[in-house]
Amino acid sequence: MKLKSSLSFLLAGVAMSTALWFTACKKEEKAAPVITLSASTYTGKIGTTATTTATITAEAGLRALRITKYNGVTVDATFGTNGTETYNHSDHTLNYVLTDEGLTAPVRFKFEAEDNEGKVTTADFIVTTEVSVRYLLTTYNWQWKSKLGKCLDSDPESEQIVDCEKDNYFVFNTNGTFKLEYGPITGGTGSCQFDGFRTGDTWTLNADETELTLKSPSIFDPNDILVEVYKISEFSNTAIKSKQTIDLSVFGCVIYDWKFEWSAKPK
Repeated sequence: MKLKSSLSFLLAGVAMSTALWFTACKKEEKAAPVITLSASTYTGKIGTTATTTATITAEAGLRALRITKYNGVTVDATFGTNGTETYNHSDHTLNYVLTDEGLTAPVRFKFEAEDNEGKVTTADFIVTTEVSVRYLLTTYNWQWKSKLGKCLDSDPESEQIVDCEKDNYFVFNTNGTFKLEYGPITGGTGSCQFDGFRTGDTWTLNADETELTLKSPSIFDPNDILVEVYKISEFSNTAIKSKQTIDLSVFGCVIYDWKFEWSAKPK
């Protein structure tokens, strides 16, 4: 009985020692790094800035923070060194100004934290770019495709664009100036007889890009400036729809919101 008790005691001691050894090992094992992003997504127009701050917690110490930029699924080799920037600090703020590169596919920044034990954790910051009216205006030239309006309240709304206007196009420059280029069809009746009487000068967009304002001085008097405000109702990569309040009361007509559809023309 004594031998049996001693053996049991010995086995219990071995078991306890083994448990303590496993517990000690478990306590020594460090958790994998944790990446916390202040924002994981951003959606905006060209020219706006996407920002996120990465905060890394690494129990075993941070060996490296790597940020890799992707255009869609392809690494952007122009970013950092072959597409990756590397840091060794645990807090980093990324600022990215949206450009037209994001119009075809989202831009993704992969944050990868590696600790001193080789454990790696990743997190993504995804930027979605919306096309802006400003970008469209300055990337293409623009022609009127349609101009719907009327003279009297009793008249039905109808197409008012004339041949001489169909081959005209607007050139919008990034510095805020514009020019109306007249096509080969000029002169004649209607608005055609005034071709060239006014030169393009400046264009502006309001903050939410819902109003395009054009200012055109007279070639006879620079102080005589025609101000046209087009209220943009919708737009795409190839077309812009807008309304302009036109006062034709001097001709016996009514004040009416004419509808203009603009079509993109390659520069």
